[in-house]
Amino acid sequence: MEEEKNKVLNNERIKNRGMDFVKKAKEFNSSIKEHLTPEYRKQFNIRRFFSCILLFVFIRSWDYTYGPFSDTILSTNSILPLIYSTIAWKFWHYAYWSFQGGVIDNLSKSIIYIGSFWGVLGKLFLQNFLILIWIALIAPFSGINTWLKAVKLDKVLFYGNEKW
Repeated sequence: MEEEKNKVLNNERIKNRGMDFVKKAKEFNSSIKEHLTPEYRKQFNIRRFFSCILLFVFIRSWDYTYGPFSDTILSTNSILPLIYSTIAWKFWHYAYWSFQGGVIDNLSKSIIYIGSFWGVLGKLFLQNFLILIWIALIAPFSGINTWLKAVKLDKVLFYGNEKW
């Protein structure tokens, strides 16, 4: 009789652990969302999408075991780039917020473009391409750090917000 009670209690504990994990994951996700204004969350979704796709392709092309892109895009070699890109997707807005007004941002804004129309257009395209990859590349580090600071200081971040 007591063994059956122990089995029932153990099964309930296992179920409660799973429910606790789901509850904590939902709280984590809502915490990420609540420290950004709704307008800021919706504002840069196209940039964030292309940035994370480019990051996935960029990291995926680093694998030279069998040559670049020798196997399919949905292979075991794509698991780590996919996880990294997913984390970058989640924290992209925080990384972009910390990127604004930084050294690279100010340097890229102060470049004077000289040349033909297509040369200037190519330079602008390359500059924006590199900036998007850079923001997505640093998002798992800089974005998490910025999010932790926002949680600690209980601040809501928005576009054009001043630094701490």
